[in-house]
Amino acid sequence: MILYILGLTGGIACGKSAVAEILRRHRGATCLDIDKVTRWLLEPGGELFDIYVRHFGGYVVTPEGFLNRKLIGEIIFNHPDERVWINSVAHPVLLNKARDFLVECSEVGARLVVLEVPLLFEAGWEHLFDEIWAVYTKPAVQIWRLMQRDRLTRQQAISRINAQMPVKEICKRADVKIRNVDGHKIVRRQVFKALRGRTF
Repeated sequence: MILYILGLTGGIACGKSAVAEILRRHRGATCLDIDKVTRWLLEPGGELFDIYVRHFGGYVVTPEGFLNRKLIGEIIFNHPDERVWINSVAHPVLLNKARDFLVECSEVGARLVVLEVPLLFEAGWEHLFDEIWAVYTKPAVQIWRLMQRDRLTRQQAISRINAQMPVKEICKRADVKIRNVDGHKIVRRQVFKALRGRTF
């Protein structure tokens, strides 16, 4: 069976993980969340930990020896040059991890693999996928979800959203669009509709 690779992207706090979970439960998809891989690489001893500390300095390390991700987030979302640097360092490492994962999936005979990649288009990863899905929601909902999830102020949430590619542009470049506004059942219905007639 040929491995089918689906890229799942969308704005921050739009519900990408919910769609990935539907694909896992109902189509047996093997899923990888690139954000989780990033967090793992930023742990002490991880591939990106020392690189970040050397660049930003020891003040980004907590007394417990971990990176202060909230502080780093404030830096990169308020300083575009630092965001460019982070992406230039992290994206190649993450791409290698993603490729290794796809090789492993192919070796074990996986049929459908879903990579959840928030900055898929910004990173130039389109070539990895047979198909790309974008998840989107209303701006007000996106802001509220981000404030609740990450305990941010409204302005902090807006800054993070504005630092990413506009959702309209993401959707324009995707093969399938999933609107996440009206609850899980409606999202699931859209996913099932997109899957209709698929053999993977």
